[in-house]
Amino acid sequence: MKEVLVIGCGNTLRGDDAAGVRAAELIAVRRPDIDCLFVHQLMPELAEQIAEYRAVIFLDADANATELSAHLIAPSDGTEQPRTHFLSPESLLALCRLLYQRVPATAYSIGIPATEFEFSEQLSSSTERAVGESIRMVEHIITRVQAMI
Repeated sequence: MKEVLVIGCGNTLRGDDAAGVRAAELIAVRRPDIDCLFVHQLMPELAEQIAEYRAVIFLDADANATELSAHLIAPSDGTEQPRTHFLSPESLLALCRLLYQRVPATAYSIGIPATEFEFSEQLSSSTERAVGESIRMVEHIITRVQAMI
């Protein structure tokens, strides 16, 4: 069983939407002992890989957030409206449970405040700061997860 997987989600060509990917890229450099993925969106194909880990941390831009937030999440109960092109982290965990009879013991979703989604490869200054804060938050979560193992 592998320890921790960090998944950064977002479009790197749409300004602040890249926040999750940028945070995961920086974590991969700072923590080479942690597995990191960088994806445009959450797809069903990720379920097999996620099922191999004790903990998963999802990072994504959040246009509705005014401050950085982290939430402990669990597999959805099946009442969530299905989407055709992407999944929520909770739906992806439910798919892990359905297909592989296993989900990570710990799962977090971190929403990074984002405001600018125009075509750009640059983050806004406020989102750039939030990305830095999210990295510290992820490192804190990783430390707690590793202490439980």
